Amino acid sequence: MSYEYRIEYSIQRCPEGTDSFVEIGFGSSGTSGTVDRALYAIQSDVQNRLWEATEGMPDPETVDQRDD
Repeated sequence: MSYEYRIEYSIQRCPEGTDSFVEIGFGSSGTSGTVDRALYAIQSDVQNRLWEATEGMPDPETVDQRDD
């Protein structure tokens, strides 16, 4: 018996001075034949800022920039 795997994820951040996390992105590994391959797909997407964002969420390429 073989299986397909998909890992879904949410990226959240907590504004300084608060303790409430807000979702800023989300995504899925897509379908993979192993858990390790699904995890690799997510790692690649996150490192390359390729997750999905909807209206009101920051552009993934700008999330590491400070608003100072």
